[in-house]
Amino acid sequence: MAAIDILLEQTIAQLQRFVAVLAAERDALVSGDIDQLPAIADEKSQLAIRLANLDAEREAAQRSAGFATGRAGLDAWVGASTRSTAALAMLQRYLELAGAAKRENELNGKLIAARIQQNQQALATLLGEAADATPYGADGQQRSSSGRRPLGSA
Repeated sequence: MAAIDILLEQTIAQLQRFVAVLAAERDALVSGDIDQLPAIADEKSQLAIRLANLDAEREAAQRSAGFATGRAGLDAWVGASTRSTAALAMLQRYLELAGAAKRENELNGKLIAARIQQNQQALATLLGEAADATPYGADGQQRSSSGRRPLGSA
């Protein structure tokens, strides 16, 4: 089993990549370049799996080293480390990147939701106008044009 510091370093490297992929996703969403999104989603998914596996390995390493799991165990590990300054810097970098990944992912989720809403509104407008433009009703009978006046008439 790998040492906690090695697993934390690997996690930091993967988090850096994850944040970069999230930034690429945001750029594609903002620019409307949706052709890039499937490849980005695939890479994001692979990185998320890798990060989850690294976290599980690190937590197992924490337990086997006599530390609790989660943040409390990492804090205890930093306190017990012979290289506490380096360990603290590593922990801070890990927490910064995890926070950045969370913020980027939430922002991208909001961008996706906004894009979906825009598309739904555009569809509703188009479908509404198309329904109004047809001269026949749902029963197959011709609609009356009464009540409609040409633009500019009194």
